[in-house]
Amino acid sequence: MSQANVHSLAAMREFRVRMQEFEVLALDVVAALQQEIYGFLDWLEHDRPNFWKQYMLRSFDLIAEARVVLEQCQLRTVGDHRPTCYEEKLALQAAKQRLQMAQEKVEAVTRWSNVCRHEVDEHEGRRGSMQRYIETEFARSIATLGRMIAAIESYAELEFDAEEPVQPPTP
Repeated sequence: MSQANVHSLAAMREFRVRMQEFEVLALDVVAALQQEIYGFLDWLEHDRPNFWKQYMLRSFDLIAEARVVLEQCQLRTVGDHRPTCYEEKLALQAAKQRLQMAQEKVEAVTRWSNVCRHEVDEHEGRRGSMQRYIETEFARSIATLGRMIAAIESYAELEFDAEEPVQPPTP
């Protein structure tokens, strides 16, 4: 039979209260983390692809505008001299680079969406295990501690009752 070396029943009660508070806090943190993760995934899988596709469409429009401006410049003549249209060529090149960057971003978002989705799925397994542990094992530990406190209180009451002097019966 093991012996208990309890010095403070109040400390045990306080510890049990703190365990209950920790359980609630831990479950709140797990839920908040899950919410943050799904918010990020929504941003990555929906917001970013739409943004970069719209960016690509604007880039196509800019390329078309830059081509028109370049063609207009090339059709102009000042006397027998044709302008170099250097700025217009640079504008067209910049518009093409903008489109290329947008296409790369669309590909990157798709690739990273797949990577992040896989990592979130991996995390979900671990998070579910941790949440179940908190919900079951903490509840068991708190219940066990409650039973231990009740047993010690019952034992303490028995000891105090045994220490009271026994009064002889009065005739």
